Amino acid sequence: MGRRKTLLVVIVLGLMALLLSPWTSAPVAVPEPSASPNEPSAPTPAATLPAEEEPAELKAAVVSDEPGFELLREQAESLRSRRPDTSVEWVRIEPDRADLGLELRDYAREADVLLVPNERVRELAVEGSLLPVDAAFVGEALSEQFNALVSQVKWNGYLWGVPRDFDPYVIVWNRNVLDAIRAADAPALSPPLGLPQWQSLPRLLADKGLIASWLAIDGSDPLAFLAWLGAVTGGRQDALFDRTEESWNGEGFDRAMELLSGERVGLSLTKPDDSFWPAFAAGKYAAAVVRESAAAKGLSELPASAAAALSVDRSFWDSAFVWPSGTSFVVSSGTEHEEAARSWIAEMTEAANQLQTYEETGRLPVYRSLYERLTGHPPDLASAGVRSFPNQPPLAAEPGLSGQLERLGALWKDWMEGRLSLEEWKRRWRSSLADAQADD
Repeated sequence: MGRRKTLLVVIVLGLMALLLSPWTSAPVAVPEPSASPNEPSAPTPAATLPAEEEPAELKAAVVSDEPGFELLREQAESLRSRRPDTSVEWVRIEPDRADLGLELRDYAREADVLLVPNERVRELAVEGSLLPVDAAFVGEALSEQFNALVSQVKWNGYLWGVPRDFDPYVIVWNRNVLDAIRAADAPALSPPLGLPQWQSLPRLLADKGLIASWLAIDGSDPLAFLAWLGAVTGGRQDALFDRTEESWNGEGFDRAMELLSGERVGLSLTKPDDSFWPAFAAGKYAAAVVRESAAAKGLSELPASAAAALSVDRSFWDSAFVWPSGTSFVVSSGTEHEEAARSWIAEMTEAANQLQTYEETGRLPVYRSLYERLTGHPPDLASAGVRSFPNQPPLAAEPGLSGQLERLGALWKDWMEGRLSLEEWKRRWRSSLADAQADD
C-alpha cells in the first residue's frame, strides 16, 4: 500500500513538471518605471493636450473707438506670458458705421471672437452666428454681474456674451447758467429738475437774453433720446418698448415731446468732441446728455476753474431701468478654437482689466464688488436697490432690438425735422412694435 502511494506521488510530480515546463523556460517580464528617478515625466504629446492648451491663432473683431481699441490690445499683450501659445489678429470696427449689422455678420463668419454692443448679441445668436459662452464665466463672475447687463446677452436658456463694460448716459448741467436765469426772489435751479422746470428752461434763458442752448444732445443716437425722456418723465428709459403703451402714451410723455418739438431753435444736436467741453463750461449750453465716460473725460481735461462750472447728474439712475450701453465678448460659431476663445475672454474680462478700462476710458466695470475700489467720484452702483438700475432687466430684449433702435432713431429724426406730427409719430412707432412682435 505504501509503495502504491509513493508511486502515485512520483507520477503526479512528473506530470506537473511536464505541463509547467513552457512557462518556466520563458523570461519573466520586469515592469519599467514611467520615468527615470528624480526626473520629470516626459511631456504629453501635443495631439493629446486639452483643447484650451493647444496653440491658437485667434482673430478678434472689435467695435470700438481708437483709444479703447489700443487699450484692448495692450491688455491682450499682457496675457501673453500666461498664454504664450495664443496669438491674436485684431480688426477694429467703427461704432458709428451705418452698416454695422452687416459688418458684424461678416466678421461673425471670419473671426473667432468679437466685442459687440449688447443690443447686437441676441440678434447674432438667433442667426446661428455664435456659440454659448457659459463656460467663460469663471468662479463668481456670473453672480457679480448686474441684471441689466447679463439679461441682454441671455437667450433660450444660454448666455451668448460675456459683459466687459458699460457706459450709461448722464445729464451734465452748467451751474453758472442755472444761477444766471433764476429770478431774484426764486430759489436756485438745482438738479435734478422736474418736467415743469425743464419746460420753463428755454423761456428763462430767453428772458435773461442768454444765447445758451437749453439742451445739447446727440441727434444721431436714439439711446440719448431715450435717456433724456427717462430723466424728464422719471420713467424707465425703455418705456417706449412697452407694447401696452401705458408708459409712453400719457401726459408726461406728450409734454416732454412737445417741449422738444416746440423749442427746436434752442436745441443743439451735437456730439461732445474736444471743442464741446470748453464751450460748455463757458456757457454755450445749459444742459447736455452725454455718456458717463464722455463726461468723465471732458471734465478731467478742463482747467479746474472751468470744470467747477459743470455738474454731473445721475439722479435718474434711481429709476427701474437705464439703458446700460454695454459691450460684450462673443464667440463665433465658426471658430476652430472654441475652448481657447472662451479662456481668452475669461481673462480679458477679469477684475484687473475692468479696473484699468475704467481708469483709462471711464467705462464702468461689470462686477459689483469693484465699485468699492474705483477712484475719483464713481457712481455707487454696488448699493443700488433691487428694484432699480442696474438690477432690473430691460423690457426690450428681443433679437430684433438693434433694428427697432434704428427705426426709432429714424422716426425721431423725421419728427425733429418737422416731417411728422406727434400723433403720426406714435402711430408709426406702434406699427413698428407690432411688426417686431410678429417677427419674434
